[in-house]
Amino acid sequence: MNLKTLSEEWQSFSEDHSKLYQFFYSIAFIVAVYTYFLKRFMTDATYIHLTIVSLLLSLAVFIWHIYLKRWSDEVLFAITAILIFVVLMPHKFYMIYFLPDFSLLSFLLLSVSVDPKQSNLMRTIFYAKIFLAITVLLFYIMGKVPDVTLWRDSKQLVRHSYGFLHPNSLSMFMMSIMCDFSLMKKKALAVSELLWITLVSLLVYAITDSRTGLFTFIIILACSFFKKTLLTYEVSGKVVFRSILAIFLLGIMLSLLYQSDSPFFEFLNKIFTGRLDNAHAYIEKYGFRLLPRRVPFLYHEDGGRIFNENFYVDSLLRQGLWVYILFPIMIGFQTVNKRFTLYHFILMLSTFLIASMEDYGASICMSSILLFNYFSFPEEDEKLDDWPTVPRSKYQRHRAHHSV
Repeated sequence: MNLKTLSEEWQSFSEDHSKLYQFFYSIAFIVAVYTYFLKRFMTDATYIHLTIVSLLLSLAVFIWHIYLKRWSDEVLFAITAILIFVVLMPHKFYMIYFLPDFSLLSFLLLSVSVDPKQSNLMRTIFYAKIFLAITVLLFYIMGKVPDVTLWRDSKQLVRHSYGFLHPNSLSMFMMSIMCDFSLMKKKALAVSELLWITLVSLLVYAITDSRTGLFTFIIILACSFFKKTLLTYEVSGKVVFRSILAIFLLGIMLSLLYQSDSPFFEFLNKIFTGRLDNAHAYIEKYGFRLLPRRVPFLYHEDGGRIFNENFYVDSLLRQGLWVYILFPIMIGFQTVNKRFTLYHFILMLSTFLIASMEDYGASICMSSILLFNYFSFPEEDEKLDDWPTVPRSKYQRHRAHHSV
């Protein structure tokens, strides 16, 4: 292939605005995922530079999206939310200290900007995460990153991270990969693929003993097994938003109302592996406020740190109410006037349920299912606008047979 041929192909590629946009959107999304994950391995100074690059790329595709699609209610609220975030939140929160704050900015920029026609997006994200996982494992084998091990007294076993710095981190990242693998398949998964997911899930559980990860794998496996049927049912966007909002409230209320002497709450606390008690301790110490503030760690009497792994409590304590509500409001803009398949609805709900037990939170950088505009389709009486060079017929989706 000569230079002239390469030049002609690149010119043809550049002329197709939608393909070029999709290419740069994929880069911006992958950089956000890598930035979110690599924070654990970098010094603060290096991570600040990577964060700035990631946010600038996301901002670039956001502006490009406005140029291609013009203004919308989602875009206007995203801009408003970003301004509120930047004004109220100390920049070190999302630059250095806490990943969920950076993740919120990524969500505001990237969820609005996604192109629903980008058929290869999930496949691209899947292989990007596979590459990242392999890279971490290779660095672990070479001794560059440690295998953090934890002892589980109740089972007399050692939990491993194999370079992911915590066994739960390994489990949750593998869960993310498995979910993306299921999402990228257009049809029901083959028996061999379901068997592969099952074997990987059991292997990860044997290594990490992460019950949250196992619970997630079971949901992903069930959704993948019944995917053909679940795709034939529709769920109203209003039902989706109300369900997510209920989980937001439940994630706060369970820890807020927790009582150690209540058999009911003690039972729930065991199910949540002590997370209700831990989150309640932070609520009692610091309480909720309207504006963001620094929330120092709490410690047990023996000096051990108390980990608040409840995404909802942790975010509300630090971000304050005004920043905290930006996330669910943005979700509302992207769901209320849309419809979703039952398959995607279940995966979305599982993501938000897990957020009450893992401080990874409901992050777009871990859970691609939070690209609501990508997995939704409009109500019966609404139509999508055309993108440049793409016929309207490309937007038509096969209507499901039932409604929920």
